[in-house]
Amino acid sequence: MKTKQSLYAPAIITIGLMIFGCGNSKPKDKPYASLAPSETINFPIDNSTSNVSSFLAYHDNSEDGLLLSLNQQTNEIQAYSLNEQKLVYQHSYDVDGPKGVGEISAFHIVRPDSIMIFPFSKNSVYTSNILRGSVEGLKYEPPLGYSNAVFWPSAFPSNSALINGNLIVKTSFEGNPYLLSDEQMSATHLAYSIDLNSGQTTPLPHFFPKGYWGDKKTYWRFSMSAGPKFVYSFFGDHHVYYAASPNSKLTPVLAESKYFKKSIDRFPTDGSPEDRGMYPIVTPHYGNIIYDQYREVYYRFCFPGVEIQEEDNISQLFSFPKAFSIIILDKDLNPVGETYFGKNAKLAPYNSFVGKDGLYISINHPENSENKEDFMSFKRFELIW
Repeated sequence: MKTKQSLYAPAIITIGLMIFGCGNSKPKDKPYASLAPSETINFPIDNSTSNVSSFLAYHDNSEDGLLLSLNQQTNEIQAYSLNEQKLVYQHSYDVDGPKGVGEISAFHIVRPDSIMIFPFSKNSVYTSNILRGSVEGLKYEPPLGYSNAVFWPSAFPSNSALINGNLIVKTSFEGNPYLLSDEQMSATHLAYSIDLNSGQTTPLPHFFPKGYWGDKKTYWRFSMSAGPKFVYSFFGDHHVYYAASPNSKLTPVLAESKYFKKSIDRFPTDGSPEDRGMYPIVTPHYGNIIYDQYREVYYRFCFPGVEIQEEDNISQLFSFPKAFSIIILDKDLNPVGETYFGKNAKLAPYNSFVGKDGLYISINHPENSENKEDFMSFKRFELIW
């Protein structure tokens, strides 16, 4: 059954800037960047497809941009043309059997017709020609104590990078991180490589920051942007951390939201299940980080804390935050601007992607009055200097 969400109507630039703009004066000593709303793109979808995608990836070929989307309900990967704004091809994969790939978690685009598929519960990666439906699997063993390749949850997504026959993927520590000391946590790996010839895995020298897990523990979730640098954004850290290559050590860069207070509230380890469950909603934190290869900038998504009102739909707030901002970082990860999206924006920031013409953010927010359930729709944002 389709998940019914909504569509964000095209806005006149002037009005859009009033709604979406960050409202800060331009600093005199350095360029200031912001994101300005432009047109909306709409992809018609069928009854079995949600208008909020499970996983998105963009591929730019010489003539058209392709948006590949995962439909987890049907274990299907769909390709949409940005120019024609329509579905151009799709393929549904078996979960079990000779061509079974398990339940798909994410994928990596090699070429428009070739992808690598990652299942949720299998330590395998599958190469597939999406047009022919061919499948070839490779089994790998994650490093001891670590999970299969991780691309979830949607608030902390990560991509993968293919470098010289090695696939770089994010991982997760298998165990309760709140039982670890800061010293133990700072020795915990964030990613590893998979040799696509042998299946051998090698942990990268990328670790949780020292001091992140001290007396004031926050939350262990993080997002990774792979390529050209390897950049990590942690839930409760004002810095981002980067490595120039898979085997380089991480270097911190301050990338602090002006909408946050200096100190991030401590995770209520001794609190009630309700307190722990509400922590990611009410606590200011950092989420996804995306690289824009066309404009050579990074976008760091930030979520100011909110006060829960009696009329609020709590389950909805997990997927559709009331407000958020995006810090714009240059190619060296220096902050050059921040754009605020208030409660009137009604966007779905966890469904975002970068295309040739800008940053696209889903408008399929359930409270948007112009929502259309039969379209997967995105608002394009232009980078303005």
